[in-house]
Amino acid sequence: MTFKEIAVAASLTLAASAATAQDDISATLFAVDISGSVGHLFDQIVADETAEYVEDYIAGLDHPHRLWMLSFGEPGLAHRIINIKADISDRRSSSARTLSAMFGGYFRALPGLVQSGDLSPQNTTSIIEFLEAVEPVCERGGTRIVMFTDGIEWSSTVDGRALMSGAASLPAPRDEYLRGCHVEMLGVGQVKGTLSAEGLAGRLVPQWEEFLEAAGADSVLVTGSFFNF
Repeated sequence: MTFKEIAVAASLTLAASAATAQDDISATLFAVDISGSVGHLFDQIVADETAEYVEDYIAGLDHPHRLWMLSFGEPGLAHRIINIKADISDRRSSSARTLSAMFGGYFRALPGLVQSGDLSPQNTTSIIEFLEAVEPVCERGGTRIVMFTDGIEWSSTVDGRALMSGAASLPAPRDEYLRGCHVEMLGVGQVKGTLSAEGLAGRLVPQWEEFLEAAGADSVLVTGSFFNF
């Protein structure tokens, strides 16, 4: 077999694997960080780019598919300020096209909700607590979790300021509680304009990749960019 034939065969294998992985996904959870450091709550450009990603993602889904948009920040279910569910079906009112515009609109509205006082940014970010809380979802399998977050864990277990400076690292996960979920973490290290993002992505992206893999996620994607997912 020639090098070209090997390359073609490998390409076809990867494409088939990707299609199979996508076929296995029947639900998507969009997890939105609403802590006071994230850009998508304060910068309309960031919110719009995030909305475009969500719109394109949903528009490409087949029915049936369950969608869930859930906020996280401070620990505890009582602080889930955003909690929206919908199911993609073959009806026009709940088609992928209709719901893509609807969920995109929710993301575009975030800065305006903060400015109007209808959404209050939270003072802490317990990303790990949130991931632990979705264990029952992952146990059912077939779920992709798409997290929009700067990746700054700022909680009772991690000193956020030390994590940002590189003086502290993420702890190891307690076990493989994310098995059954595919996890994407987007925008890591991209904080609002009044904070310094210098070197953050470079420090945090590898840590979250290692954490999510150790927590058993079926696949992991961590990126530091809001504009090129």
